[in-house]
Amino acid sequence: MFKTYGAVFRTPGTAAFCAASFVMRMPIAIYPIGLVLLISTRTGHYGFAGLLSGAYVFAAGVGNPVLARLVDRHGQSRVLLPSSAVHIAAIGAVCLLAKAHAPQWALLGPAALAGFAYLAVGSLVRARWSMVLAGRPELTTAYSLESTLDEVIFTVGPLIATVIATQVNAIVGLLLGAALVGIGALWLRPQRATEPAPHPAGSPRNRSAVRYRGMVLMTVAAVGMGAVFASAEVTMVAFCGQRHTAGASGLVLACLAFGSGVSGFFYGARTWRMSLLGRFLVQALVFAGLPVLFLAAVNVPVLAVCAFVVGMGIAPTLITAFGLIAEIVPAAALTEGMAWLTTGLSIGYGIASSAVGRIADAHGARVAFSVTIASGVVVGVLGIALYRRMPTPRPASQPVAVGSG
Repeated sequence: MFKTYGAVFRTPGTAAFCAASFVMRMPIAIYPIGLVLLISTRTGHYGFAGLLSGAYVFAAGVGNPVLARLVDRHGQSRVLLPSSAVHIAAIGAVCLLAKAHAPQWALLGPAALAGFAYLAVGSLVRARWSMVLAGRPELTTAYSLESTLDEVIFTVGPLIATVIATQVNAIVGLLLGAALVGIGALWLRPQRATEPAPHPAGSPRNRSAVRYRGMVLMTVAAVGMGAVFASAEVTMVAFCGQRHTAGASGLVLACLAFGSGVSGFFYGARTWRMSLLGRFLVQALVFAGLPVLFLAAVNVPVLAVCAFVVGMGIAPTLITAFGLIAEIVPAAALTEGMAWLTTGLSIGYGIASSAVGRIADAHGARVAFSVTIASGVVVGVLGIALYRRMPTPRPASQPVAVGSG
């Protein structure tokens, strides 16, 4: 199993860009919960906390395809530092306003700017993998590795954000996130050998990735996935807070990510004969059914177990989704195509986190889990629609032809 993962690092430069991107995207799990805790630890309410986190993530969803299109045209190295500088400045503004006890509404603008300017680092690193491993079976393993690393981030990130917010100050957690973005960007930028070549405007097949068949359904399905993540996370934080165990919220969130990481690790170590499209259909249906388990949570320990089991449906679905995008869009639009998936996740996260906090405040966390369940059903329905929409897929044992249109 470990040999399978070790094989993806035989190409020079892969370990370096993998490590740099890991550092740079660590804050994706710190910021959303950190913004929730920035407000909830001061007020005890989750309505505006969810709105602030939602504004950040929703703006990230809007910015992801814009920045990714710039990356496809001009290259990663030319976009990394300017966008990261804007992001860091915006996070700094959020922290200064919070420190000065500015009106809550004043935080929305800089939080949204921070989200918009934060590059979809997962798309950047997956585009690098797709270039260095093009047409090789190790590519699926590389995608699985990145999804597993994402889940490591979502296991550790909420714990970091929660511990810092409850023991020190939520502002410190946000500043740590900004520092990691800067370090990761400076580390990744000089790595030009593994950077996909830019495709200037006017080059062949430069139309938007979202115009390829199946991309709209994939993006909307990702909206549903993001809504599941956000509604589950905010509701679990509210569940713990309403039972006077707010300090346990990071551990519960970590259980969700840990379950996803475990399933993603084993998923990537296997050789699959079923097509990517067929796998996505099965995974979408499993993803749709698992959130019902949250209704069984009667206390925080049971919630943690439910979160772990629900999390096991996450990584395989995302791994397969990224693989499908590599088949759907050409190389000239690959970064943008993957960013659209991230955009869907961000939009769903933003919408759900903005709404579910109010539901949890008004009716309790148990009722708020209904948003998670409904969002999962949407993903299942769209998985069926995508399977019917797409042409008969080739067997998964054949190499992934990145760049086929």
